[in-house]
Amino acid sequence: MWIGWFLPPVAAYHAHDHSCGWTNKQVLWRRLRQRADAVLAGATAWSRESWVDQIAEELVNCPLGVHVIELLDAETKSLDLSRSRQMGFGLYNVVSLWNIALTGWPTFGLLHRLCRRAFANSTGTHRPARGAFVVRAAQRARRRYESNASRGVSDLELLHSLEVDLNQLRSSWFARFDGGGAPVTEVATRWLGLDAMEPSCEMWAELATLQRQLRHRFELPCASGARRLDGAVCPGCRLAAQGFWLDERRVAEAALAQLGLPGQPEEPAARAAERRAPGAWATATVLTSEDLFRSIRHDGQGGSEDWEDATAIVLAYVDALRTLAFSLRRAGRHGAASLGPLLVLLSLRQGEALPQEARESLEALEEQGLIQLLHLPIPPQHLWPRAWGKLQLWQPRGYDLVLYLDADILVLDDLTSLFRAAAEGVDAAAALTRSMMGLNGGVMLLRPSSHIFHALRASLEELPSWKGLSRWTGRPWWNTPPETSNGSDFGSYGDQDHLNEWLATSFRFAGELQPGGGCARQPWQRAYVDVRDAEPGSKQPLGTFCTLPVGFNFCATAGCLDQLASKEHHLALESLSHGWSAGRSQALPVQVLHWPGALRKPWQRCLSSTRSRLDELWWKTFQEACLEAPKAAPCRVKCFD
Repeated sequence: MWIGWFLPPVAAYHAHDHSCGWTNKQVLWRRLRQRADAVLAGATAWSRESWVDQIAEELVNCPLGVHVIELLDAETKSLDLSRSRQMGFGLYNVVSLWNIALTGWPTFGLLHRLCRRAFANSTGTHRPARGAFVVRAAQRARRRYESNASRGVSDLELLHSLEVDLNQLRSSWFARFDGGGAPVTEVATRWLGLDAMEPSCEMWAELATLQRQLRHRFELPCASGARRLDGAVCPGCRLAAQGFWLDERRVAEAALAQLGLPGQPEEPAARAAERRAPGAWATATVLTSEDLFRSIRHDGQGGSEDWEDATAIVLAYVDALRTLAFSLRRAGRHGAASLGPLLVLLSLRQGEALPQEARESLEALEEQGLIQLLHLPIPPQHLWPRAWGKLQLWQPRGYDLVLYLDADILVLDDLTSLFRAAAEGVDAAAALTRSMMGLNGGVMLLRPSSHIFHALRASLEELPSWKGLSRWTGRPWWNTPPETSNGSDFGSYGDQDHLNEWLATSFRFAGELQPGGGCARQPWQRAYVDVRDAEPGSKQPLGTFCTLPVGFNFCATAGCLDQLASKEHHLALESLSHGWSAGRSQALPVQVLHWPGALRKPWQRCLSSTRSRLDELWWKTFQEACLEAPKAAPCRVKCFD
């Protein structure tokens, strides 16, 4: 009976957060939610303005937002009952009442308002037993939540208890309002509680009250989507995902316990200094406005809030770079030799510039010795600034080896052993994703070479002509013709799919990098090899490519940990068990933690109760780095606690 036809697994949709705070129209979605709140409060009347039309068809990207638009439209016109049936039995089956409550979208209040209008002279006092049952279930859920909150139970316990109660409510609701073979209009009115025989107006009222209490507890007071009222950067502002992250913490902690990972790295033993040529190795990352501003509107309709968000996002990434660089320096104190400051390659389009606060902070961090700035030439119009920045890593600059690291990374252990192992015979290396079928470009070791630089640039120049599907993700290379999208509307996973294809077809594969040097084929690489060997490589390879052990790019998000613990990705678990640190007693057997995903960054966990033990490692390092922050580069990310 239930359908979820409008929720396909697309890249733009984030399955664990329905607040729509990650889309490129996030400012308009926030504006809609604020307008809906004002309508419910009686502060304004609903009128469908032109900006609403821009998002009204974004069902795939923000189904709950579109649902709110349709409920608001019902204020001034008749409700489309056929559409309501599809929306109700699809959306409310795919997304739990608990999740909807945490999104902050005031759907419950709008449904209660609609229901009461249908019974203008009734408040639900005359209810048959069947309708009253779901009302009592909603009341129990709300009262138990209030009781638990008054007793001071933890946020995790509070939400878990509420989730159980709301799941029971939904089961009862669905069972009693299942339309079966009834006409569409009857099914819709029954589901909405508009059926005179089985009204459920008060169920919506109870859920609306419960949602207001949740928003009061978990939403942060903000001036914009990423900035607090006092001006501090708060990446989770106005994002009701703070509540979702509490559940993710529970998932992460359970997975860590099942995996037997302690969550605290063992201090590496100090080693005798090793002689090597100064400047032979380097670590690097790329900072680009294209990457940082991608969720911000550029058509001017976002107003000053758009710019506030853009500035705050950049400042959050500056703090992330500070933390990454500090973790590298701290780990290097126990190693053979310091790797020097983190190279930060700035890749900006023509006419773009970082906000002044960000520029001043980066310059102060460079003066402190944590980073070294490298301003790149303006990228060609048809190349992503991010792809251009990574391309520039191959340009010879006096380094034998360069280790690229994403900004959302924390280094736990000395990395000089990695450089030593790759000193000879390895031209490129990257870790496999947790599915072990493709590479993740978040950590990549490479040997700069003019020849390889020009070969990669030629491949990027040819990319707009690529047709069909990527073998690495099964998705089209382009969503829209590249000539109309300035080479930025990849259908595949952006430059990562290109990296996989380029390495597979242009390099000789030798296996996994070994601690003593060289590479060797391993059993857990078989899935990757099958995909890689499905198409022939070059007869004149550019060099030798190896994979890095999983521990050098360990995914620290709740989803990744859960998939490891459930053995869904058993090959990654096998690789981890044979990693370079696997035999170390009482240690987290990884060298590098990585938090991929738009809503998976540790600095977004503004409530401490949302942080897993691995998230706390990032926050501890960040706070230590802040103690040494230069006056001109204060730490900007701040939260309630």
